[in-house]
Amino acid sequence: MGFLAQTGSGNKKIDEKMDGYGIILQIRGCERGRAVHIALCEDNSADAATIRAILCEYMEQNGYTGEISVFASGEELLATFTLGLYDLILLDIYMGGMSGIATAKKIREADPTCALIFITSSQDHALDSYSVHGSAYVIKPVDEENMRKALFTCREIFLRNARYIEIRTDRIDIKIPLIKIYCVEIFKHYASFHTASGEYKTRMAMDEIERQLGGKPFYRCHNSYIVNTNHIYKPEADDIVMKNGKRIPMRKNGRDEIRRDLAVMLNAQIFEV
Repeated sequence: MGFLAQTGSGNKKIDEKMDGYGIILQIRGCERGRAVHIALCEDNSADAATIRAILCEYMEQNGYTGEISVFASGEELLATFTLGLYDLILLDIYMGGMSGIATAKKIREADPTCALIFITSSQDHALDSYSVHGSAYVIKPVDEENMRKALFTCREIFLRNARYIEIRTDRIDIKIPLIKIYCVEIFKHYASFHTASGEYKTRMAMDEIERQLGGKPFYRCHNSYIVNTNHIYKPEADDIVMKNGKRIPMRKNGRDEIRRDLAVMLNAQIFEV
């Protein structure tokens, strides 16, 4: 089955297919970029649902495109596993049948590079997780902050596959990863992309830029400005202060609504990427 999830001013298409507990989630943005392929192997359906929800929210908030495949056992995961199939695998250690550590050892025989995060109710197997080069170790009950910290250890995977916007500047086509954009400013028909790598100018309509950015974490606070809420330091009475020190004006009409919207979005970002 499939359904649409609202993401700010844009939509993300999320398709569900049968696999394991029955679900492969495909989260697509309108921007080009390779999806991050994630496998979740967890034999407790409630825990699997919690972890999957955290993963989806993490990718949506940070503008990543991803696909999550959920499996109920190590045997089920290994039955279709091939080299390069997944960028990241989350494994419950204590499962009926093959354990998460045993599953990881089989994975490492075929794929030495995919990232592994272990999920468990005990720290007894911490040393075993290091023997198979686990990136992180999350103790149950899984909460959002600890899972985000674990995902942060694998941030290079997400950055490598991050969505981007392609623009033409100085007669050269460049690709700007969305995660690196602080804000976009329109002045006299030119759009300026303020990024971690510098400023890039192009002729492009703000409505088209807003459509391509695809909603969260981007927010249009003014007719001439779009901000990346992941890079906001703090909203003030009339302006938004960015982490790079730049001040972005709010439109005069609807400032209370803007501040409410930003409060909701900033409260959801409990862990900095």
